Amino acid sequence: MKKSIFTLVFTAMMGWVSAQSLQFELNGQALANGERIICTNILEWGELQQDMQLRNLTGEAIEVMVQKEEVDIVEGTANYFCWGSCYTPEVFISPRPVTLNAGALSGEHDLSFHHQIDPEMSGDPNNFIVGTSVVKYYAYPFGQEDDKVCVQIWFAYNAEGIDEQVAYSFGNAYPNPATSTVNFDYSIAAGANASVEVYNLMGQKVMGQQVNTMQNHMAISVADLAEGIYFCNLFVNGQAVKTEKFIVKK
Repeated sequence: MKKSIFTLVFTAMMGWVSAQSLQFELNGQALANGERIICTNILEWGELQQDMQLRNLTGEAIEVMVQKEEVDIVEGTANYFCWGSCYTPEVFISPRPVTLNAGALSGEHDLSFHHQIDPEMSGDPNNFIVGTSVVKYYAYPFGQEDDKVCVQIWFAYNAEGIDEQVAYSFGNAYPNPATSTVNFDYSIAAGANASVEVYNLMGQKVMGQQVNTMQNHMAISVADLAEGIYFCNLFVNGQAVKTEKFIVKK
């Protein structure tokens, strides 16, 4: 009996220790820690912008810091973020925190991530900037770097051009959760070079395969994958254009 009580208490304590204080949210939906978002929200002057919000999951006010990590940056581009104030591309950690009250959600325009043509370059970025920059963003309580939550933004330049040149659709994963196989329905214009890549929450690629544009359905075996959250990324002509999240459950 004592052993059972100890086990319950220990489990509860471990759950409390591993609990996160913050979570990223997009369009009212909570994002998984490490979730990948493909940004194609291009502004008229050629800048990509992804707005997001942070929620305080605790019962007390938190001083929140935001940090960026450049994973893969397209040559000739720069990126910056806004957290309360907007900072230059050289800033990787917000110089000052923003206070989030207990259970509160940050303001609609408090947090945003940006990708732009390098100011030292010239010309029309929509014409010659092609590629996808990957940046990880972290949020954590001030002085508690071990309590980080992460979101990955894939800034996909010229994705609009892809939309115009190659019509495509890529449906939700099913069944979700999946145990042995996950399915996707799609429609991609014939002649396009399309592929999918599956990543885990650590950002590690676990599988990839070409997409047959003459078909409209694909099944991916997940029998060898561990339980957890995964992201299936659709690439069209080398550009990341869509991400679908699915769960593997044994």
